[in-house]
Amino acid sequence: MPGDPNKQIIMTTGDRIASAAISVAAATSNAKYGGPPFSIHVFDCSYFVWLVLKTINPLYKREPSAEIANDPLRFKPVVGPPQAGDIIYFPPAQVQWQVKRGDKRIYPGHVAIMLSPHSFIGMQTSGPGPKQVDLHNVWWNSRPSQFFRYVGPVSGK
Repeated sequence: MPGDPNKQIIMTTGDRIASAAISVAAATSNAKYGGPPFSIHVFDCSYFVWLVLKTINPLYKREPSAEIANDPLRFKPVVGPPQAGDIIYFPPAQVQWQVKRGDKRIYPGHVAIMLSPHSFIGMQTSGPGPKQVDLHNVWWNSRPSQFFRYVGPVSGK
């Protein structure tokens, strides 16, 4: 029966991660991009992912972007389209949109949390605070990317 107040809503781990990402972003909306040393006031993209993942696994240890992509005990490559809560990883690479403008440098790796198959949230250098980004944005769409699903331990409901 629709709207049944006795019906429990069971959130998947991905849903919990996406929800936590929105909450952490709201709580750190004035944070600046930077570090180390990292704090709730100054952090980078992988620290944001750590802040989010520690809400479902308080023992989760912070990993730099590339290590998240190479941690088979806690992250599995996504087969098919990404889902809310998946991690998007952009390996170090040229940004083709920038190459067309004459900028051929290699940009560093980056990680963020998917909110849907088409958008992610993470700490960007454009701060302050974490921002939601459309995956089809010309900057991000022109970078190679990979998706990973958190499969590590989870605490709570």
